[in-house]
Amino acid sequence: MCNDGTQANYYHQPGVSQGKIYLSLQGGGTCDSIQSCDQRCANTDLCTAQTDQEIQMDETFGGQMNDPFHDYWHVQVHYCSSDTWSGTKDASDETGGYHFHGKHIFDAVVQDLAENFNLLEATSIVLTGGSAGAQGVTFRCDDFADWVLAQNPSIDVRCMPNAPEYYPPEVHTEGCYTRDPGYQNYLTEFWGRVEDKSCMEFAQENGVENVGELCGVTANFAQFITTPLLILSSHEDSAFSHIFGCEPHPGTPEHDEFRTEWMAAHSELVMDLMSEFPEIAFFAPNCRIHGIGINQGITVKEDETGELVDLSTFITHWMSGDGTKSLHANDDVNVENPSCPSALN
Repeated sequence: MCNDGTQANYYHQPGVSQGKIYLSLQGGGTCDSIQSCDQRCANTDLCTAQTDQEIQMDETFGGQMNDPFHDYWHVQVHYCSSDTWSGTKDASDETGGYHFHGKHIFDAVVQDLAENFNLLEATSIVLTGGSAGAQGVTFRCDDFADWVLAQNPSIDVRCMPNAPEYYPPEVHTEGCYTRDPGYQNYLTEFWGRVEDKSCMEFAQENGVENVGELCGVTANFAQFITTPLLILSSHEDSAFSHIFGCEPHPGTPEHDEFRTEWMAAHSELVMDLMSEFPEIAFFAPNCRIHGIGINQGITVKEDETGELVDLSTFITHWMSGDGTKSLHANDDVNVENPSCPSALN
């Protein structure tokens, strides 16, 4: 159920799957305290069920000449749990009366799709989402793939988070509360958050003290995801540099210095992942944006081929293989990308 106790819901294209399914988790931020949840739920529709019988579905690549998912059956899950699709906590005085059931909602949708819409007869399933939805993809990816493949090992299951919390954890201003060493553990407790199981097993086996920090931030736990994975993350995610970097006021020398440090650190994170886990695909433009799919004009040079590609082409290349070949487009942070939205305006 949603934060307010209403029954969660989802939308799908007419009919049932004919083989390919594009399963998208809606984004929309979080709340991390009773006060912030009160404010969120009073001013948005992201704490309650969506009552529209029909909606205009978000089609990231709709209308593009090279839409890699044009022949997929689309499913869009409404976000109403405020917990990056990870919560399992019932309403109580400790939560201010709010339910945090993001994981339960996801599991229920998957079960309904399996029972009523041929999920387990699919040939290909792509689990995707933007922002909080992207973070949900990274949390749920392996559990979802394991469940599907246990029942039909012939299905090609992949995960494509668009702007997950892939940011440089060490770059932030002094006193940034979201980078307090105990913040991620606090979220785990407040939401009843369930993280990637491989990361949790590693933490337990190796005596990791700050489990929330390791298994709650995508930049730290992406390495544990074994399902074919494509991460979309700009070098300067404008939302995360604010939320998790507490960046200085724009237009100041301090902000310019912060931006340089943030982008360089993000690029280094990407390069480290490319080196150690080349099977994880990555598209990282040098742009100040949050979420890449809606900005189809962005082009980045593929590391492996030297070809300048847009996101649709890059995804097509990723989908054409088994999802584990080395495929990366990592922009040079020292060179302005003229295709970025801000550069075009």
